[in-house]
Amino acid sequence: MNKDYYAILGVDKKASQEDIKKSFRQLARKYHPDANPTDKKQAEEKFKEISEAYEVLSDPEKRSVYDRTGSVDFGSGRTDFNWQDFTHYSDFQDIFDRIFGGNFGDSFFGGFRNQGPDLDLAVRVKVSLEDIYYGSTKNIKFRHNTRCEACEGTGAQGGVQTRCPTCNGTGQERVVQGQGFFRMVTVTTCRKCNGRGQIPREPCSVCKGYGSLAKTEILELSVPKGAPNNLKIRYKGKGQSQNGRTGDLFVILNVTEEPGIARSGDDLYIEQEISFPEAALGTEREIQIFRDKYVLKIPSGTQPGEIIKIKGAGFYHMNSNNRGDVNAMIKLYVPKKLSSRQKEILEEFMGQGDRKRSWMHR
Repeated sequence: MNKDYYAILGVDKKASQEDIKKSFRQLARKYHPDANPTDKKQAEEKFKEISEAYEVLSDPEKRSVYDRTGSVDFGSGRTDFNWQDFTHYSDFQDIFDRIFGGNFGDSFFGGFRNQGPDLDLAVRVKVSLEDIYYGSTKNIKFRHNTRCEACEGTGAQGGVQTRCPTCNGTGQERVVQGQGFFRMVTVTTCRKCNGRGQIPREPCSVCKGYGSLAKTEILELSVPKGAPNNLKIRYKGKGQSQNGRTGDLFVILNVTEEPGIARSGDDLYIEQEISFPEAALGTEREIQIFRDKYVLKIPSGTQPGEIIKIKGAGFYHMNSNNRGDVNAMIKLYVPKKLSSRQKEILEEFMGQGDRKRSWMHR
């Protein structure tokens, strides 16, 4: 006897995929066995029934077959449903995670996972503070697998493929452990077809069935002004190619440190050494920041450790035309040797200071 999947989910035969999913999620929450401890056996049967209906109606191909014939092939000619056939755990696992504290789904589905090959590449590039102060371009050499044009990335001679015998065309391998309703189902990408569900009838003579060829490329990298350390710059389609799919290339900037200069956000920090007379009387110093020259104005009475700013001379903000500041920390230079005249002047100065302190404490 054929089942009315539409009636089981409580939806119309013209229901959209969104309506079907919404109804299933509501029913799954209502009839899950652990949410019905007083009537667990009946809830198990109802939960399995709505899951079977959703497995069929949420898949356009299976739904089309069901609408025409009133039945559906679950693989290898089977028309009976079991938990190995269910492929939509992620569509409602989040419901149970919220209700049961984040691990209900893992205990029920046994840590369901669906893994695929990581086709993205990452390349680290060292850049200097000067590179990001002005912005720069650099050539990067990297090696990756590119799509084989002879077979259009299929790995098959002439592009002719056949159904994978290992996963029966599903692209997934399943391992079931345990007994009864509560069984652990682990779903992984099929190792033979790498998740495509098809394998070459005859391997491509150019790429030997891999669907890709190794290639060395040189890429021109634009280092933006004000780029932060560990900035990731993405180049779409420049990653690894496999089975007709291509990942992305991520270039990660490593900003190197330089002696005597430091960075904090968009601000630049340096040390500036001056003499006692310059600190006492005030002066101007020309300083060089990479290839640019600026005038640092030191007011009279400047103290050691004081920071003097040059506004707008720091790094550009990466997403605007705003700039940070140059912050010069003052260090006092004390000469190791003095001329006799210099000693006289300093001794006279010290004497004046002693007389002033004496007068103030009378």
